[in-house]
Amino acid sequence: MKILMVTRETQAEKRYGLGRSLMPLILEFRQRGITVDYICQTNLGARSVLWQHRIHRFFTGLAQIVKFETDFSVLLQVLLERINMGRLAVKFVVRHGYTHVHCHDPIIATGFRFFAGFNLRCNAVWGITEHGFGCYTQAISKDGVKLGKFVMRLMQYLEVSTLLSANWVIAPTNIGIKQIADDLKISKLPTNWHCVVHARPVINHYSKEEARKRLGWDDSVAYILGVGRIAPVKQFPLLLEACARLKIKKNFQLVILGEGDYNNLKIVAKQLKFAQEIQFAITDDIGLYLCAADLYVSVSASESFGLANLEALTSGTAAICTAVGGVPEVVGNGAILIDSTLDSLITAIQCLLEDDELRQLIAQKGRARAAEWPNIVQVTDAYEAIYRKATNN
Repeated sequence: MKILMVTRETQAEKRYGLGRSLMPLILEFRQRGITVDYICQTNLGARSVLWQHRIHRFFTGLAQIVKFETDFSVLLQVLLERINMGRLAVKFVVRHGYTHVHCHDPIIATGFRFFAGFNLRCNAVWGITEHGFGCYTQAISKDGVKLGKFVMRLMQYLEVSTLLSANWVIAPTNIGIKQIADDLKISKLPTNWHCVVHARPVINHYSKEEARKRLGWDDSVAYILGVGRIAPVKQFPLLLEACARLKIKKNFQLVILGEGDYNNLKIVAKQLKFAQEIQFAITDDIGLYLCAADLYVSVSASESFGLANLEALTSGTAAICTAVGGVPEVVGNGAILIDSTLDSLITAIQCLLEDDELRQLIAQKGRARAAEWPNIVQVTDAYEAIYRKATNN
């Protein structure tokens, strides 16, 4: 068995993207003597990227002739970079003899399936993980890609075709698997569709005093931590507004860990007359920040799993999370679950910051929840069973 993992990530996105969940899995497979490799956009050659840009410009130009409800420029970028990764995966299979291809996106799988059809030497079994909550088409729409009705139906049709052709389909929560089927109007769940959770994360643990000393944080300040890429679905402006309206006696500081363009958030903060300057940071040691923080807050509009939430529970940081997608299934009673509304968020943050005992109780429940979560060995066992069954079938 020789496995190829394929994502559309850039090298920079690995820090907060799929790399955080995939690398432990890959390393565990390698410990077992099974070859697993991981390709992303950095593996694309310069010529391939050039043609991708040329095709994008050509079709975007055509789309501008007629007015559509769909933002074709953004959609084409989304599709082309993923289809190109599917094409690259076929090339890697033929060149290096991979037996299994795991596409971490249905559009990558669509590209792989298409190009594999033109190459008789590409005979690997393949499958998909859907990382968004529900079907991919709905997920990118929620993430800010404007889709017209016809385009949405067409994309859903292609997604159904690809998923039903795959040797396996995986989502990280049971509710996520069911939501995909509901979105795509698949009445009976296929037997080769599985829920495989992300493993309990391994993070660095520090005492609160040591973590704050390393970061240079003030012991007299309450620190609120948000984690995630800077994208509409993460709803960081909602978190900013809630913090701007807090009425608490103690000083607090908002810290956001994530890659992306911070300028819009700075503009929002200025419009809200946010008193404190927000701290933005990028780190490879998320445990350091979680252990130093008083409160972790996730206000995502949609999450299929929410790995950062589980990291917060593992670190023993009191957590507030919006009860969306697969989040309740993952955090259980280990976090305060709220509606995605401003009033709910303000109430929860004020309550935990002003009640030290309640905050410690939530942190303890979070640690207990994380301690029961499957580890990387158990999760790798589940993946290996799926891969071997696909080979046998």
